[in-house]
Amino acid sequence: MPAHPSTVRADASVKEAAARFAIAGAAALGALKLATGILMNSIGLISAAVDSLMDVLISAVNLYSIRLAAEPADAGHQYGHGKIENLAGLLQGIVIGVTGLWVVAEAIRRLIRGVEIHRIDWGIVVIVISLVGSWVIARRLARVGQATDSMVLMADSLHYATDTWTNLGVLAALVLMRVTGWSGFDPLVALGVGGVILVAAATLFSRSVQDLMDTALPAEIQERVETIIRRHPYAISFHDLRTRRAGSQKLIDFSLVMCRNLPLGEAHELVDHIEKEIEAAIPHADVVIHAEPCHTPCSPDPAHCALLLRGAELLQQSHHSGPPA
Repeated sequence: MPAHPSTVRADASVKEAAARFAIAGAAALGALKLATGILMNSIGLISAAVDSLMDVLISAVNLYSIRLAAEPADAGHQYGHGKIENLAGLLQGIVIGVTGLWVVAEAIRRLIRGVEIHRIDWGIVVIVISLVGSWVIARRLARVGQATDSMVLMADSLHYATDTWTNLGVLAALVLMRVTGWSGFDPLVALGVGGVILVAAATLFSRSVQDLMDTALPAEIQERVETIIRRHPYAISFHDLRTRRAGSQKLIDFSLVMCRNLPLGEAHELVDHIEKEIEAAIPHADVVIHAEPCHTPCSPDPAHCALLLRGAELLQQSHHSGPPA
């Protein structure tokens, strides 16, 4: 059963506010670092600025994808628009990867040719401000992303967490240059920052591809679904349990075997109850159950039928498993 439209809209509103906050913060920090990096001729600071400005573009894409993903299903998209979040995550992985490659290449070039850095004290002040700003943005995005189970915001949080490490590396390089007078620390640290960016891009790209390929949800979620089903005596068995993710949504469907003597109305109520129970236990779940009658001779009493079948299944499992070792 799909999430209630009001819940979807409320989640979208919270996610949009977090995305707008990230855009404004990253734009201010990126502009400050870029201007200072150009004045200093520091590849470390310039690369950190480019990373922040790329985050502005990516966060803008995220904001659009969050709005589109919240749109209800329509004739052309009968399963909703949740996959747009996964596509946005894939785009982010590619953009971050390209940025990381540029940082690594430029750092190597400057390391070979050498470079002179100016106004190091300015850079230290700016990078401390940026460090604090990136941490604040990352924490807010992570908090909202976890609360709404948004892959896009979690991906954005990863970007800004990476910015925090980037800023720490640049800060270390600037302090070392200030103490030793050797400007080679700047491209060396930029090289390390580029490597961190590439690892983050690979992680994000991998998860986005898995979700687009409809990879099953984690085993613990599937086990939670199975536990809920087995609580009900009229649910004799189940099969064809399938799970996948579309943006924030966790899509779950399976076939449920029930006593053939159970009245249609009661069978429907049981299916509806199990769907709601699973959706309550697993945030942002969308559950579809296909009901099937049992294929063995039944007692007129549905409860007795269910208990008999359960007993027969247990006896058969015990027989096949053999005596304990």
